[in-house]
Amino acid sequence: MGYNEKDEFYLLAEEDAITGLLNRRGGEEEINDYIKEHPDEKCAYIIFECDKFKNVKDTFGHKVSDKIITESADEISKYFLDKGIVIRMDSDEFVVFYINTDKEEVKEKLDKFIEDQKPARMINGRMIQFTFSIGVTMYPDHGKNFAELLEKADIALYDAKYRGRARYTFYEKGFINAHQNQLMFGLEEFSKSLPGGFFVYEAKGDEKILYANQSMVELFKCDDMNDFRKYIGNSFKGIVHPDEYDKVLKEINTQQGKSDNHGNLDYIRYRIKCKDGTEKLVDDFGHLVNDPTFGMIYYVFLLDVDEHIVNR
Repeated sequence: MGYNEKDEFYLLAEEDAITGLLNRRGGEEEINDYIKEHPDEKCAYIIFECDKFKNVKDTFGHKVSDKIITESADEISKYFLDKGIVIRMDSDEFVVFYINTDKEEVKEKLDKFIEDQKPARMINGRMIQFTFSIGVTMYPDHGKNFAELLEKADIALYDAKYRGRARYTFYEKGFINAHQNQLMFGLEEFSKSLPGGFFVYEAKGDEKILYANQSMVELFKCDDMNDFRKYIGNSFKGIVHPDEYDKVLKEINTQQGKSDNHGNLDYIRYRIKCKDGTEKLVDDFGHLVNDPTFGMIYYVFLLDVDEHIVNR
């Protein structure tokens, strides 16, 4: 019998109608109560998300998507109900609060879980592919309650999704909460085909980077997306060479302010400084747009001048 096994005393208000698991309300209460009773016990907060679930739901309808949810609940429960509080959070998200554990045990459980996953399975007479992206954070290292742990696990989850899905990521201090924005733009496939760097940033305040493709990581010679974000301070200011930022900003504003610039386009050439200390000359092609979610933002295509000349 697992810690989270349903019994007849659960209120319907705390139970998910499709899976029979705790819903978010019931799960949050259960986890917070457990933490109060065992404040010094090491636990893992694990969030699972069915990859590309919306595509499957839109294509095959509710019957297939509901079946995926129930099968997901069964599979997660099979591996983690031995000492886990298992919750269906919302739509295609599940949470496991795995008690009295450590990082190594969780890694072993997740490795086995992923290894045993079938890349495709027959559901209602259709062969459906679905996998899980998984984010993990540890109690009490990264959070003291349900809400704090969820925030950190979400960051780890989006890192797993950005790295290609069907995998897990453990939250680490210093992770930047930027991968959610990465996926909101839906530019992953589009930006992969571009022959250079591509990024999106807010045209106000700190000029926060909202999206960057993998080519930006390679252009700046960083280890991965999180390393790139930290290196540039997650800001457009960190992309431009510090000796040229003021000049670049002035030139962009000048071009955008021209009365005949009906497309809100700009072009400028400047230097960047890579993480290893080397410098590169790049061409910046910018497009200022008013996004309904983020307000005024720049879409920018960045081209390594020397590499472009060599490859022509």
